[in-house]
Amino acid sequence: MTSVQEKSDTWSTWEIRAKYVAYFVSWVAYSALTFYLVTRISPLLRLLMDVLDVNRWAQSAVHNFSFFTLGLIGLCMVIIVENYLRTAIPQNLLLRRIVIALGAVLILTGVSHALPEFLFYLLRT
Repeated sequence: MTSVQEKSDTWSTWEIRAKYVAYFVSWVAYSALTFYLVTRISPLLRLLMDVLDVNRWAQSAVHNFSFFTLGLIGLCMVIIVENYLRTAIPQNLLLRRIVIALGAVLILTGVSHALPEFLFYLLRT
């Protein structure tokens, strides 16, 4: 017969494993959303430069450099969020930090979808 202590240790082991699985899945989702956001913002900058009537040669340079810069920023964000989520597991703050991290990138993704429509609206008026 097992004691209550052994049962609680078994449950805590499975709970910790579940937290690490949730951490890993949320980190992969954050990485995918960040990569999508980087590829979404780069053409958005080109559209913004068309609206602002920037020189064609400057547009090409800004577009190429912005993709590199946005990719580097995205990679840094993924690394920082990985540490942010990993350190939340021992502190029992994982769910709150997942909501904050994924919520922020989802808001930015929503803005990146709404901004071209707003720019087209400004061009029509």
